[in-house]
Amino acid sequence: MDTTQPLPVVGGRSDIHAGQHTSTAHTHRLRLYGALDAVCVPLAAADIQAVFQLAELDCVTVHAVIDWITTARTLPPLPHPI
Repeated sequence: MDTTQPLPVVGGRSDIHAGQHTSTAHTHRLRLYGALDAVCVPLAAADIQAVFQLAELDCVTVHAVIDWITTARTLPPLPHPI
């Protein structure tokens, strides 16, 4: 079931997807990139491939991953093993 809502217009760019259909996977990629960018995670080539793979998953799974990314940034760092 495809339940991801359309992306809101951001930054005053209402023409960015005017008249175009945005696929669910594309919307998921944008949201995943946004979550990673919000927590300042630099992306390597392998990370971009992972985002593309994750974006193909169902909406519930993608949103869970986004929640994990967001929550992980607010947690204190784990102690380093000696």
